[in-house]
Amino acid sequence: MSRQASDFFWSGTRSQQSASTHIAVNSKAIRAGILVFIGYYLGARVGFALTFQPRPISVFWPPNSVLLAALLLSPPRIWWFLLLAAFPAHLIAELQLQVPPSMVVCWFVSNCSEAIIGAGLTRYLLRGPVRFDTLRSVAVFCMCAAFLGPFVSSFVDAGFVAMNGWGEGSYWQNWRMRFFSNVLTALTLTPSIVTWCNFKPTQWRRISSSRALEGSILFLGLVIASTVILYNARTNPDPVLFYVPLPFLLWAVFRFGARATSAAILIVTFLAIWSSAHGHGPFTNQSAETNARSMQMFLIIMAVPIMLLAAGIQERRKAEERFAEAFRSSPDPMSIIRQRDGIFIDVNDHWVEMFGYERKEAIGRTVRDLNLCLSEGGHVQQMIGLRQSEPIRDLECAVRAKAGGVRQVSLSADVVEMGNEPSFVVTIRDITDRKLAEEANRDLAHASRIALLGELTASIAHEINQPLGAILSNADAAELLLESESPPLDEVRKILADIRNDDLRASEIIRHIRLLTRKHVMQMESLDVNEVAGEVVRLMEAEARRRNVPLGTKFAAAPARIFGDRVHLQQVLMNLILNGMEAMADTPEVERRLFVRTVTNGQQRVEISVTDSGSGISPEKYPRLFDSFFTTKENGMGLGLAIARSIIDAHHGKISAENNSTGGATFRFDLPVDPVAAR
Repeated sequence: MSRQASDFFWSGTRSQQSASTHIAVNSKAIRAGILVFIGYYLGARVGFALTFQPRPISVFWPPNSVLLAALLLSPPRIWWFLLLAAFPAHLIAELQLQVPPSMVVCWFVSNCSEAIIGAGLTRYLLRGPVRFDTLRSVAVFCMCAAFLGPFVSSFVDAGFVAMNGWGEGSYWQNWRMRFFSNVLTALTLTPSIVTWCNFKPTQWRRISSSRALEGSILFLGLVIASTVILYNARTNPDPVLFYVPLPFLLWAVFRFGARATSAAILIVTFLAIWSSAHGHGPFTNQSAETNARSMQMFLIIMAVPIMLLAAGIQERRKAEERFAEAFRSSPDPMSIIRQRDGIFIDVNDHWVEMFGYERKEAIGRTVRDLNLCLSEGGHVQQMIGLRQSEPIRDLECAVRAKAGGVRQVSLSADVVEMGNEPSFVVTIRDITDRKLAEEANRDLAHASRIALLGELTASIAHEINQPLGAILSNADAAELLLESESPPLDEVRKILADIRNDDLRASEIIRHIRLLTRKHVMQMESLDVNEVAGEVVRLMEAEARRRNVPLGTKFAAAPARIFGDRVHLQQVLMNLILNGMEAMADTPEVERRLFVRTVTNGQQRVEISVTDSGSGISPEKYPRLFDSFFTTKENGMGLGLAIARSIIDAHHGKISAENNSTGGATFRFDLPVDPVAAR
């Protein structure tokens, strides 16, 4: 089948085309029809030459496979034209051998039914062209086109033969002969037509002389080996001799793909049938029907696994090519590390750019050899130590480049098979800039906490002095009691208990202040929202008294747990409480009210709110309320609410503000409930 026919078969369907386009498509259809006519006629002549008389069934019937290949290669909209083109060839070939006209028409119907069933089911299941380069494509073809099509149409064919009284043999004998004949032909001839139809003439020029020589040696060796075993061998050869063509078939599979493999199978098939038809080879020692069936079974059993193996090899090769292309073109640095010994198998250009090592310097060496990884804890240590078998996702660590520069990266690794060796495909994302930004945010949040505590200095000093003064007074009282002749020990014990409680109170205040002043990385843990809010309220009570602001609370009755960082969330709440106090600076003391609430809702979220009775928020200030460096205070820096928003965002929450209908404003933020605690 020529390239012109292939061009037509693969041309797409368009709803609207110009008149010139219709002419071009019709000319291609005519050329394709001519090729079908020629192929069908020649196939029929070959098939009749291979008919085992006295039964009118050929051992190898090419016309059906020619028609099947044409339908597989063409869009269904022109199948009728190709079937019409095959009909004159069928008439000429059959009538030349004095086949009755009724039998001629019946055979054409059965031949067309086989091609239509096979091509229709195959194209329906594959939803695209048949290329014989994937396991699914070959499996669907073998099942639908090579088995179901001949299986169903053989009933029709054997029925037509019996109805017309043409030839000898029973219905089931004719069915078996026709079925195995068409299965063999579909498996061996159709793939060759389909694969070679897609071969462009320009591809010949791209074949190197060494590869052309290798292909010539392959096919010459296959012809010689097949001739020796299938033509010159004695009637009952050693079964081992049947494996002689196998090395050449495997050579075609692994080195040349589906196209050469289909041609190699067709060569073996042709030599086997030709030798048997001329009374040579191992398939000539019994009756004609038995010889034909034995040969057909041998060739079918040989063809199917070879075709599947070729498709599997080619599919894997294409997958590796796609992986290699994705690996090379990935925007992230990537490497492939062999699991057995930790040696680099390959690295891409972005990896070379990040670490400064050329590919030839990295390949064949390990992570330790190159001294790349600075933090070898957890999964990194396991991966380097070759004990990690599960995928790694977003593992952060520090790496060192060849020049000595240190970068912060996020690693993801998957275990894959590379050359039958378990290997890691490692993807690296440079997060140095993100880490620097996070560090800057931590510094800013820390500075904000320090400034916040600075505003509470007087209240904090009062809170600490109060238990310290009480300790001193209780110690003096205890000393006086102990100097008496009969000291009241019960009173002394009560005084000591008070001293202990005051000491614990002072220690707790100092511990909380130290926690707030320490700069640390955000540490997420399960927290009781009422406990978090209660600690802040207790710390702010002295400041509220100093400012003459009644501080009330209403906490959720049911326990509610969130997943977050205690210090950062308490910083947000302290900021909102202090802002609420400052908002009521000009409010008469009798009207000042500050209320802290915690509440859960039905959406698996917890809300914390701070309500004041100040002057509220001006409408023009709403849009910029949480922007950096925007402040409503005379001496404010404009960072408190901006930092609060960034903290709440990091906790996957939302923060907002609104004016109250009765005066003042309410600031609230909500956080998701800890899913583990909820379960």
